[in-house]
Amino acid sequence: MDTETTERLLDRFRAYLDEQPEAVPSEADKSHRRTDLYSLFAELVALKNEVRLESRQVKTVLDEFRAVFATLQTSHSQLGNELDRARNAVPEQQRAALKPVLLELVELRDRFEAGLRVLHNYHPTLWVRVLGRRRRERDLLQAVAQGQDISLRRLDQILNAQQVVALTAEGKPLDPHTMRAAELDQRPDLANGIVTEELRKGYLWQGELLRLAEVKVNRRPEPPAEHPKTEDRGSQPEDRSEP
Repeated sequence: MDTETTERLLDRFRAYLDEQPEAVPSEADKSHRRTDLYSLFAELVALKNEVRLESRQVKTVLDEFRAVFATLQTSHSQLGNELDRARNAVPEQQRAALKPVLLELVELRDRFEAGLRVLHNYHPTLWVRVLGRRRRERDLLQAVAQGQDISLRRLDQILNAQQVVALTAEGKPLDPHTMRAAELDQRPDLANGIVTEELRKGYLWQGELLRLAEVKVNRRPEPPAEHPKTEDRGSQPEDRSEP
């Protein structure tokens, strides 16, 4: 190759390098391109299938959430019912546990009251009077009675705090719901079925029966039966005269 040809080729190469490169079409230019109907419908079908698939997935998720919410609601209702049942059962359990204790306290009160009654009705014997121990015995009995009375008042305070109230039965008609007739009395001045004496007190606990009262009930004596009066038939003298 001669020098002239070499120079010409070099000039052409320089000219090529000095030329501006062709611009690459940008995304904005792509938006202005025309789209044919086939491509448009193809894109719409693909979009429709994608939306349908996502809708199914969303529906499945909603169904699962709905099942979870229903389970939670059922569990919440069951838990609420169990709590209400347990809350309502607590007073009954407390009453069932406290009732035997109150009955024992009532029995203990009866014993204290009977002991006080015996102490108040006690009279020293002649032998004690002779030995001159009457004053010492009286002081001892007073101390014992005072202690019994203090214990009895304390028991009454405990029972009153638990709303335990004694029944009043004497002088009232027999109530089979709160009283039990243990003995019969015969007083003509009272009607039948009237309580003449309380043998053992009955008690109410918060308006409900705690213990039946044992009472003596009156039954008027029946009047003696009237026997029919027999007519006095006078003995007539027989006529024994001979004809």
